[in-house]
Amino acid sequence: MKPQGQTAFDPSSLARSLVELLGAPQSETCKAHKDWCERMTQADREIEEARSTALQLNWSKATELLNDAAAKAASLRSLDRMSSIGPLGAKYSSKVLHAEMLISRAARMAAGFHFTAEAEHTKVVEDEPFQVTVTYGCRPNVPCPVHTSAYPPEEDKPSSIWLTGKQAESKIEGDPASGLKFIVKLGSPKKSDDLVEQLRAESEPVAIAQLTFGIDRERQIPVTVPVHHTESTSTSVERVPIRIVPAYTLAVEPKQEIETRAAKHEPFDVFLRVHSYSQKAATVSVGLDVPAGWKSSGAVDMSFTGEGDRYAKLTVTPPTKMEAGHYTITAYAKRGEEKFTTSIEPLVSIPTLVWEEPAQTVVHAFDIKVPENLRVGYISAESEPVPDALKMLGIHVEMLDANALNFGDLSKYDAIVVGVRAYELRSELPGANQRLLDYAQNGGTLVVQYQRDFAWDKKDYGPYPATIANKPGDPLPRITDETSPVKFLRPDDLLLNTPNKITQDDFKGWVQERGLYFWSEYDSHYTPLLAMNDPGEKDLDGALLYTKLGKGTYIYTGIAFFRQLPEGVPGAYRLFVNLLAASRSH
Repeated sequence: MKPQGQTAFDPSSLARSLVELLGAPQSETCKAHKDWCERMTQADREIEEARSTALQLNWSKATELLNDAAAKAASLRSLDRMSSIGPLGAKYSSKVLHAEMLISRAARMAAGFHFTAEAEHTKVVEDEPFQVTVTYGCRPNVPCPVHTSAYPPEEDKPSSIWLTGKQAESKIEGDPASGLKFIVKLGSPKKSDDLVEQLRAESEPVAIAQLTFGIDRERQIPVTVPVHHTESTSTSVERVPIRIVPAYTLAVEPKQEIETRAAKHEPFDVFLRVHSYSQKAATVSVGLDVPAGWKSSGAVDMSFTGEGDRYAKLTVTPPTKMEAGHYTITAYAKRGEEKFTTSIEPLVSIPTLVWEEPAQTVVHAFDIKVPENLRVGYISAESEPVPDALKMLGIHVEMLDANALNFGDLSKYDAIVVGVRAYELRSELPGANQRLLDYAQNGGTLVVQYQRDFAWDKKDYGPYPATIANKPGDPLPRITDETSPVKFLRPDDLLLNTPNKITQDDFKGWVQERGLYFWSEYDSHYTPLLAMNDPGEKDLDGALLYTKLGKGTYIYTGIAFFRQLPEGVPGAYRLFVNLLAASRSH
């Protein structure tokens, strides 16, 4: 490594002696407190000697020298535990304490110190006992530089397990080498209103084990490790922080349901998987809380002997008539006076992390016209929620794999939808693109959702030229304000009128954004239908465009349907159905 315009980097330039923390040896501080500087000078010599000794693999001697150096630095700190400022004063105390902590860390490394705290479960229930096994030790024949003031020096035992910010009362048995067994209980989770705390990439651990670095009986430095649980599968082993969970959680299917207001409202089933994290035997009552005017089948009792799953099917009956809106059905499990209504599921991409949300089914009621027997082929690349959303409208949706794309009968579909980023992530799609254009040429509707600029520009996937990025470095066209006004460029166009009349009301209640990766430039064969802009920026008209292609229709849209449909936005559903029905409309 070489700084620009300078000679090669010299690591020794970062070195700083302990005595320099108090100023130069001839400083006013050293003149006034000669003994302080003498002790720090001696500590510097011991650190240098420890380095040489460690290079000779004499770990016992190196550890002893570093312990002595840490003790000399600690001797300058106050014995008053109620005050962080000792005789050094505010100017030097924090510097010396930081140096002391670095020396103590070096001593533990020289000693080969290891320290783990392993819980028997990843997920633990509030106020239920669980076991934590603490092990620690050092290299053979090297005394461990840790102890606590709670025990005589000859007894190397941890002073405490700390849970949710408080020292836990615990039962201890065993020894450090084979494992000290703690039986502890977690209290209520610590909640913080501090924004900085909430924005941490990882939250503070709910449980830690603590030892102390043994400088002397009055001056000690805590040494902590978070309590983890080791999760293993046939392909991986991961250490996962423990988390506090409810005694019972519920997984609900379906998470969404759509009721078309003009249709007859039929009863539908809600399926529940109830999981017990509690180790206690209990009987819980499982049921549904429904909105006023709705009905649900009665609650059912489930018996648990400990951790495990039970399943239930309950039936919900909507009212004969309902207003447009969103209706929440909440699943619950009751144990005595306790009521549990939370769903916790592992993330698909990172199973050791979980997603927590209310255990509920949301019913979206709105007016929409869907052509009968509408049949759609869908090319998905990212496990999109759009196909399932369309199925809730009664649309026949078939997922198209590589064989279907290249050899299947595409003419049976009213529309084929290319999912977001599919040209980037479905390797067989570029090779099958001409078949899709031929399908549209012969009377089908091809709807292409947003693609990223590097996977689209200059690839000629559309029937006529179009680009997303103007030039390298320019902001990519998107509308981040979900309330951005929408202008209708061709209000009488069939795509905005058949089978659903699209109005300004259809762009209310949108979430997160209007859309992304709009076309910036496009051939005159394409017809733009909408324009919109973020505050203070120019209108963008590349959100929704189409062209007639032979007997059929080619459509490109950067509108974020993949965000709106899972949230039950009525206008997004109506507009998307219009796109799918383009071949019938024309």
